Amino acid sequence: MDISRQDIKHEVDNIIEDESPAISVPGYDPSIQPQPGEEGRALLKVDLYLLPFIVLCFCFLQFDRTNLSNALTDTFAKDIHIGNPNINLAQTLFTVGFVITELPFNMISRYVGAERFLPVTMFLWGVATWSQVFVRNASGLYAVRFFIGALEGGYIPSFALYLSKFYTNRELALRYAIFWASNSFAGILGGPLSIGLLSLRGRGGLHGWQWLFLIGLFDMFPWSRHVLLPSNSASTHKRFFGKSYNIFTERESSLLITRVIKDDPTKGIRYGKPVLPSHILQTFTDWRLYGHLVAAFLSMIMISPMNTYAPSIIKSLGFTSLQANGLNSVGSACALMFSVSLAFSSDKVGERGIHIAIGYLWGAAGLLWLALAAKGIDKWILYGGVVWTQMGMGSAQAINAAWLTTKMEDHQRPVALAAYVMSIQLANFPGNQLFRAKDAPRYHHGLIIAASCAIFAAFVILVWKLFYRLFDGKDQGVRAKSGVIEFGHSRTEGSDMA
Repeated sequence: MDISRQDIKHEVDNIIEDESPAISVPGYDPSIQPQPGEEGRALLKVDLYLLPFIVLCFCFLQFDRTNLSNALTDTFAKDIHIGNPNINLAQTLFTVGFVITELPFNMISRYVGAERFLPVTMFLWGVATWSQVFVRNASGLYAVRFFIGALEGGYIPSFALYLSKFYTNRELALRYAIFWASNSFAGILGGPLSIGLLSLRGRGGLHGWQWLFLIGLFDMFPWSRHVLLPSNSASTHKRFFGKSYNIFTERESSLLITRVIKDDPTKGIRYGKPVLPSHILQTFTDWRLYGHLVAAFLSMIMISPMNTYAPSIIKSLGFTSLQANGLNSVGSACALMFSVSLAFSSDKVGERGIHIAIGYLWGAAGLLWLALAAKGIDKWILYGGVVWTQMGMGSAQAINAAWLTTKMEDHQRPVALAAYVMSIQLANFPGNQLFRAKDAPRYHHGLIIAASCAIFAAFVILVWKLFYRLFDGKDQGVRAKSGVIEFGHSRTEGSDMA
């Protein structure tokens, strides 16, 4: 046990001896006794008030990340004189920017509060997205995509950490799935939206793709994020156009905070404290981190090329540009239902590893469907392979993040979640190079490589499940039981993440 862990254990011992002074969190009341249904009603407020708004914010991020794929079905590549190698490099630079800022932005967000920091970055990346309207060559595209990626760094783990303030560990997989389902929401809306925007070609002297990039203007109004998002359940007094309002009552705030801290006392110990360099070192020397990172990396190699080229693949089957963008939304709708159902099942039965493997293998099956289908096969059958792939890619992302969150103590979570999202983004480096122009339009070789990686990711996560069974108290996380806090060997009472 290293020094940091000993310090945390000492603080936990203080909780056992005198619970109230040890945890100094506004609204925390260990003596509060909820009435039947009272916690559920308070939790429903979080589900209906905060979660949808966070999902909406994430949708705008996803629009900005994927609108390039819709632009490629228009005359974008021709107008600025670029080809597949330029597009792949631009996407790689986007990932470089994202990875560089991921950890520092997440640490800043933890210190000043996601509700304060993220609106600033959203405004700036909205400016960068909007500036794509003026791109005229490959160099301009490289610069803009790099800055969009850099300004989006830290957004995903910061909001994932923010959500953990309101939900117990056993409730996170479903909520994370809804959060990450923003990818699917954006895909569902992005297809019809792109059809409408691309059809404006010639209006105002703009190309269709220029109208598409103008959507970045919506990200330039970040004030509403700060107005609507509280720093925690107790800090819900807000002012809007001079009028004040409270999201939760005082009792609801106390119920929400107390249930989360009782579920995982480390959230109370580290409340209001910054991430220290020793915490970064401790997190990256924790063996539990790496199975989740490797599995995420391998499983997500498929997502960048599919996000970028799926509309083009659909178009190559014999559909028009507008039809391809519309049909691309179907896969996103199916992905939304599949990912949320998978996460709901995972929370319901208290199991993580097998559910994650199912998600990975589902995507692999779709990739092989596309790669190995015989020539001359009906275009609708091939389109079915695209939809199947889109259903699986990223479907287990939220469950894996929730499992990792549960296994890490609170002072490790900002670093662990940033590392997790970084591993997903790093998968874009090989992913962006998979689909080569000489392999178009079906990209057989790239699809087979991506499928192989997803299959191996399923193997890795199942091995990690076995390791947890043997060495780390099943799949469980941090909890308080019978007056003793057990680190890395226990779980939330009433759940069995096995």
